Amino acid sequence: MFRDIFCAIGNSFQHLFEFIPMIGEYINYFFMIVIFVFLVLWTVKMFGHRKRGEEHASS
Repeated sequence: MFRDIFCAIGNSFQHLFEFIPMIGEYINYFFMIVIFVFLVLWTVKMFGHRKRGEEHASS
């Protein structure tokens, strides 16, 4: 019973690993774009806080 379950899981991953090369570098570009967008949004938010005087200063 457990052998059948593990074989099924292994077969599922085998099909997944056959599909991954078709994605190629596109997934890397997707993650780079997402990270860049969040970095820009975070920077804009920080400048907005500084402009309103809500900046946290430790001194």
